[in-house]
Amino acid sequence: MNQSHIHTRYAKSLFLLAQQKNLLDEIKNDIELIYNALISSDELIHLLEHPVIKPSRKNEILGQIFNQKINRYTSQFLQLLLKNKRENSLKSICLKFIDLYRENKGIKKAVLTTAYKLSQEEKNNIITAIERKFNAKIELTEKTEEGLIGGMIIQIEDKQLDLSVAKQIQRLKSNLLEIDFNNKLFKI
Repeated sequence: MNQSHIHTRYAKSLFLLAQQKNLLDEIKNDIELIYNALISSDELIHLLEHPVIKPSRKNEILGQIFNQKINRYTSQFLQLLLKNKRENSLKSICLKFIDLYRENKGIKKAVLTTAYKLSQEEKNNIITAIERKFNAKIELTEKTEEGLIGGMIIQIEDKQLDLSVAKQIQRLKSNLLEIDFNNKLFKI
């Protein structure tokens, strides 16, 4: 079976359980905690992907790391992944679960790229404007790119709005090149 189908099936199963038990926000927080632990610890990923380490030992270690911090259903889900030898898919399953959560809550992910770090007030104004435009809650990720000169680039899902100075200069140059210099207005 295709790996992406596996990730989707496991993520959907946990998502539906979380909805059924009315624990969607709590389990989403658990999944974010697990995902953040995975991306910040190469040792944890190595442990999960190591073929020689027994699932029982992996379960014991994951229990020591997470059991006091996560819901029992999330803990049981981790045990199920280990039992079915799907622990190497945990990171992708977490991402898929978070995508399902966002979709369910009407949250859109946006990336804001600017030449310098914005103030909280500026970010709030931009978030408010985007939320109004898309009629959705926005989860904003900020990036700075010094080569941008000025302005900003906003990317929301597959849409991009380039309001950078470089893009404005490029448009102006393109418009100037389209002017017909043979026009009577430009006759000397």
